[in-house]
Amino acid sequence: MVREALFFPLLAFLCALGLTPLVIRWSERRGCLDLPDGERKIHDRPVSRLGGIAVFGAFFIALLLLTLSFPLALSPLFILGIGVIFATGLLDDFCSLPPWGKFAGQCLGAVFLLSGGVVIRFFTLPWNHVVYLGWLGYPLTMLWIVGVSNALNLIDGLDGLSGGVGAIAAFTLGVIAWQEGRVEPALLSFLLVGSILGFLLYNFPPARVFLGDGGALFLGGMLAVISVQGALKSAAAFTLALPSLILGVPIFDTLFAIVRRKRNRLPIASPDRGHLHHRLLERGYSKRETLIIFYGLSALCGAVAIFMNTFLTSSTYSLLLFFLFVLFFLSLGKNLRVTELPKEKKSVARD
Repeated sequence: MVREALFFPLLAFLCALGLTPLVIRWSERRGCLDLPDGERKIHDRPVSRLGGIAVFGAFFIALLLLTLSFPLALSPLFILGIGVIFATGLLDDFCSLPPWGKFAGQCLGAVFLLSGGVVIRFFTLPWNHVVYLGWLGYPLTMLWIVGVSNALNLIDGLDGLSGGVGAIAAFTLGVIAWQEGRVEPALLSFLLVGSILGFLLYNFPPARVFLGDGGALFLGGMLAVISVQGALKSAAAFTLALPSLILGVPIFDTLFAIVRRKRNRLPIASPDRGHLHHRLLERGYSKRETLIIFYGLSALCGAVAIFMNTFLTSSTYSLLLFFLFVLFFLSLGKNLRVTELPKEKKSVARD
């Protein structure tokens, strides 16, 4: 089992390392490039936006070879659901789908995943209360899958950001699943880590390739599925805290974006420069410094989640620690004024 946990993630890493430059060259020949706009986008030269193909391909090549040596009880509907979510984002990379089109594709993929057994059936709440959700588990799981997929897509606005944060989250989810004896979600997590790390060597600033919507939605969808199959079914005193904490950076950045756009009477899908990474760049941090801050914050969240799952048998302490981190994110958002629009965007909104 340990051999599989080490060898196949390494294989996924090597596959991503080899596939990514091929995707870059193909994108450049086909003109599938993300062009700078001088406004919301941070890069200043055309960059391939199809990096998700390399991550997706590396992950499934390694997964296929893994299933030949270690039988995994993966439903074909899992493959189909994740594939639909990835295809939705990839189609958007090619022809810019309208918001409703992307949402419909994500919901369709989530339906396949639900049909394949990816369902939140119960929560373990503080003080040893177990709440069985019944039919409510289906809409809640769909909301979780679509929400996390979009959260990873929303923070994909800086070289290496979405991929790095996603890799840290995937590793954390893998460790917790392994602790709980859930081998399959653990292996999926480590395969995902390997695929992302191989890609990140080309995505770290200055990036030669972006994840694109296909890669970001695939990454978010996989993290949502793994968290449902692993962390949400763990034996921790407060299982709701674990996935929310592990994915704290993209979740809170998404919540801040929703509040910001609602307060300024803008559509939720409307892009802007009010995200956490934009605010840090405005304060004079370089791209690499901003990445280090995000990576450090994500790693801290992951370490605390593992600590909670390993040592905190008391519901009171785990609940207190969770809410301390919620207060931390809220204070960080307030300090960076993430619920406000940049001045140039405000003038447009008033018009």
